[in-house]
Amino acid sequence: MIKIQSIIFTVIAGILSVCGFSQDFWEGITIPDSLQYRCMDMSTNGDIYLGMWGFTYPGGVYRSIDNAQTWQYLGLDEKPIYALEVCSNGDIIAGVYNGIYKSNNGGFTWYQVYFPVGNITTLLSLSNGYVFAGGVDNLHGIIRSKDFGDTWDTVHVFTNSGEENLETMTVSPEGHVWAGTDNFFGNGSIWYTIDLGDTWINFEPPDIPAPYWTLVYSLAFHPQGDLFAGFFGWGLYRYNFTNQQWTPLYYPVVTPDAILFVGNNKVFVGLFYQPNGFDGIIYSEDGGQNFEPLNSGMNGGNGTSIGFLFRHPNNLIYAEGLGFYRSIEPVTTGMKEQTLTQVLQTINYPNPFSNKTLIQWNNSTGDEYVKLMITDATGKTIFNKEIENTGKYIFQNKQFITGVLYFSIVNNDHIYSGKMVLIK
Repeated sequence: MIKIQSIIFTVIAGILSVCGFSQDFWEGITIPDSLQYRCMDMSTNGDIYLGMWGFTYPGGVYRSIDNAQTWQYLGLDEKPIYALEVCSNGDIIAGVYNGIYKSNNGGFTWYQVYFPVGNITTLLSLSNGYVFAGGVDNLHGIIRSKDFGDTWDTVHVFTNSGEENLETMTVSPEGHVWAGTDNFFGNGSIWYTIDLGDTWINFEPPDIPAPYWTLVYSLAFHPQGDLFAGFFGWGLYRYNFTNQQWTPLYYPVVTPDAILFVGNNKVFVGLFYQPNGFDGIIYSEDGGQNFEPLNSGMNGGNGTSIGFLFRHPNNLIYAEGLGFYRSIEPVTTGMKEQTLTQVLQTINYPNPFSNKTLIQWNNSTGDEYVKLMITDATGKTIFNKEIENTGKYIFQNKQFITGVLYFSIVNNDHIYSGKMVLIK
């Protein structure tokens, strides 16, 4: 799942390499009702949320605020939780059996926001309040909310024959939403939107050899812009937008179901299914050119099916599927690493403003230049410029419409963001 983080980073010294660890890479985590979890999400400050199976008590949602040492039950009794999303404003959205529930008070109370019959298995939220969802239901398409999940409308219906359902979603570096589908009786597909869901464009997947269908189980964008995609039964592919070509990266008959990047070079991929042995994690240190299994400490070294991968702010990796695991040591980019220490909004003053405003951010990362991007409330980019990393920039109103604007300062590894109001 993609969330813009507003944070200050401190630089810590040292170079840590996965291959340099002298002990098991993974350790198992004990959680309540350990055989009944189904999905997970992680907030920007590192709180971990687990959605439970729910056909037997208790179901519902658990949260840990101490790196999975202890767990608090948040409710939704006996509800099977298929998807969880923690929004940038702190609201929690749960895709369940027959609908969507939401909490705006940290999970203490819940209310239903989407009612039609269907299992909502995929959720994706943006910082501007837009949320996209879908799953195994009678819709066979994508629904959208513009208010952090309170109200919903249908924005796209899939066109392939059969029972095509939303399986995965991600956001491109430009802020465009991408969606991948599977299909019970035919091919799945890849779609993207450049206008926050008003229109959807079909994107041609690689030619999957017979007898396999084109079923898209995972999508993720590499920090440098390439699209990574996992296909049921036919492995992991990479699409380069410059040469407009798909390249197979991990070709055996496996199903990648989660993709996590740490910097530009380290890639972790969870495997959902592998007929010739156990599943688990594959890992690359060269941006995806070469992969090797990374299952030491996971199910006796044999691995297990993995559907979710998250990097905690303390740089530990969490993996969840038919088992719940955590890396024993932090994983860094292999260079001077930046780690989260506290949450802090970037600021601009004055705010609201009519003529000009001074945007300020932490510039201790060492980057010579950063990119300043400003979008309006609909997600439309109105300003996009590379600027010197001085920690401040005077933004002048040049005939922009009034209203709420969102700004992002993008460096090599992180995004700082904030909100401002433009008035006449």
